[in-house]
Amino acid sequence: MSETPRNRRYSGMSILNHWITALLVTAMLTLGLTARDAPDAAEDYIMFIHVALGFFVLLFVAWRTVVRLREGFPDNAHADALTRIGAWWMHRALLAVLVLLVITGPLYLFTEGEGMKVFGWFTFYIPLESIKLVHEPAEEVHKALAVYALPALLVVHLLGAARHYLGGRRETPADL
Repeated sequence: MSETPRNRRYSGMSILNHWITALLVTAMLTLGLTARDAPDAAEDYIMFIHVALGFFVLLFVAWRTVVRLREGFPDNAHADALTRIGAWWMHRALLAVLVLLVITGPLYLFTEGEGMKVFGWFTFYIPLESIKLVHEPAEEVHKALAVYALPALLVVHLLGAARHYLGGRRETPADL
C-alpha cells in the first residue's frame, strides 16, 4: 500500500466511509453467522439479503481501499511504539481481510454460474464458470475469514478504540 502524504488526521470522507463500512460489515457478519444455524428456508432468505447487501459492501470497501491508498494512514507519531506498531498492523489487516471477503464472496458465486441478486433490482454477474476449481477454495477462504479472522480483528480493534478513548486521550477521531 502506498504511503502518500502522512498526517495525523483522517479526512471527513474517511470518517464517513469508516462508519458506513462498519455498519455494513456488522450487518453482513450478523447475517452470515445467523444463516449458518438457520433452517433451510430461513437460510435461503438470510443469504439472499447477505448477497444483496454484499454488493453494496463491495462498493464501499472498494471506495475505502482507494481512499486509504490515496490518503495513506495517519502516522500515530504521538503514540508509544507498541501502539504505533499495533495500529499499523491492525489498520492494514482489517482492510486486507475486508478486501479478501468482498473478492471471495462474489468469486464463489460467479464460479458456480450464479450472480449477486441485488434485492430483485438487478443481478451483478461475471461469468467465471471456466475457473470452477477456484470455487471451493474461495468459499473456504471466505468462510474462514468471516468466522474467525474478521471477528478476532474487530474485537482487537474495539479494544484498541476503547483504550484510545478511555485511556486518557483527549483527541477525537477528527483530531487524528
